[in-house]
Amino acid sequence: MVVGVFPLAKLALLAIKHISKPIGNLIKQTAKKNKSFKTLVVAPPARLYHVIDVRSKMWMLGLGQPRLIPPLTDAMTIQMGGDILGEMVIFIIGATLIVGEFKRQAKNDRLKHEKHKMHREKLEERIGDLTNKVTRQTKEINQLRSKLGSRETYTETYTAYSNTGDLECN
Repeated sequence: MVVGVFPLAKLALLAIKHISKPIGNLIKQTAKKNKSFKTLVVAPPARLYHVIDVRSKMWMLGLGQPRLIPPLTDAMTIQMGGDILGEMVIFIIGATLIVGEFKRQAKNDRLKHEKHKMHREKLEERIGDLTNKVTRQTKEINQLRSKLGSRETYTETYTAYSNTGDLECN
C-alpha cells in the first residue's frame, strides 16, 4: 500500500493558526485592560475590516452600497481586532523569514559566483602562463634547431674535407 505525500502545507497552516491564537489572546487581554491600546491599535483594523466586509457582502448580494453601517460592539471590536492583529503578527514574522531566506540565498549565490569568477580568472592566468611558456619553448627549439643545423653543416664540411685524403701523412 502506497502512502501519499504527507500534507506539510496543511500542517504548517495549522501550526501558524495555533501560534496566532495565543498572540491574539494577548492582544485581546491588553485591549480589555488598556483603553488607549484598544482605541488606537485594536479598533481601527477591526472597524476597517467590518466596513469592507459589510460592503462586499452587500455588493455580492446585489443590494447596492449601504447608507449606514452599524458599528461593532466593544466586545466584537476587541475580538475581531485581536484576531486581525494576531494574524498580522504571524504574517509579518513569516514575511520577515522569507525575506531573510531570500537575502541569504542571494548572498550564497553571490559568493558562489565570486568563487567561480576567481577560479576562472586563475585558470585564464594559468592558460596565459602556459601559452607564454609554449611560445618561449618553441623559440628555444627553433634556436636549437638552427644551431644544430649549422653544426651539422660544419660537421659535414669537416668530414668531407677530412675524407679527401689530402692531408694524409705517410
